[in-house]
Amino acid sequence: MNAIPLRFADVRLGQPIEFDGDVSGEGPMDQRLCDMVRRWSGAAAASLVSLQGTGENFAPDQIAGRVMARHLDGSSTADVEVVMRAQDVCAKAVVRVALG
Repeated sequence: MNAIPLRFADVRLGQPIEFDGDVSGEGPMDQRLCDMVRRWSGAAAASLVSLQGTGENFAPDQIAGRVMARHLDGSSTADVEVVMRAQDVCAKAVVRVALG
């Protein structure tokens, strides 16, 4: 987790994201994705908006992310798109996180 949580004003639309660690591990894929975004942002919580293309045994070997939306409604939330690839199979998730 970031020592200092990211501020909403410091996050740019389209900004690429490098995640610490990988998405493999125990537990449901949605929870693992939320944990990755939470660690990147330094936020206390993140929630899954959508998840497409993962199967029961999906184990991605490549992960990329970007800020795909900044909510200007006063909530200081951002949506992060996470694209995963395992051999010839791709999956995509959107995770929402509240920033400082």
